[in-house]
Amino acid sequence: MLIGLMSDSHNNRPDVRYALDIFTTLGVKVILHAGDLISPELLEEFKAFSLYLSFGNGDDPLMITSKANRVSARITCEEATDLSLAGKRIFMIHGDRRTELEKRIVSGRYDYVIRGHTHRFQDEWVGSTRVINPGALGGKFMGERSFATLDLEMDDLQRYLVP
Repeated sequence: MLIGLMSDSHNNRPDVRYALDIFTTLGVKVILHAGDLISPELLEEFKAFSLYLSFGNGDDPLMITSKANRVSARITCEEATDLSLAGKRIFMIHGDRRTELEKRIVSGRYDYVIRGHTHRFQDEWVGSTRVINPGALGGKFMGERSFATLDLEMDDLQRYLVP
């Protein structure tokens, strides 16, 4: 199962569309967004996908949830997301709640912990848990804008840079 990973889109609709076009071409059906979507209106772009969104420190949970409920039944929004896909345990949180993030990483209960917030790509192992930050699609940061795909069966992470 190939899933899409993104974070910190900060209303950058052109870069979100670029990532979604790549996901569509690759046959991605499920996207995990690690927060800081910012504008609920951006959810319209995700209609063709199943989206799991963990709220970021720049998101308004009530506004985003309200919009998500109107856009698609395939959009799930939570402070933190704990799910199983293709037999893999995944936890996703934005990352501004550092204590919770670190607790989940070291727990050993997850195959993957997906996070955002730093606006920097990360791919590292902590024990048996792979910690991934796909990078940022928007906002203020130093570095390249990026997103990723993760093949859960092959444990293959591919980073994509936005031109």
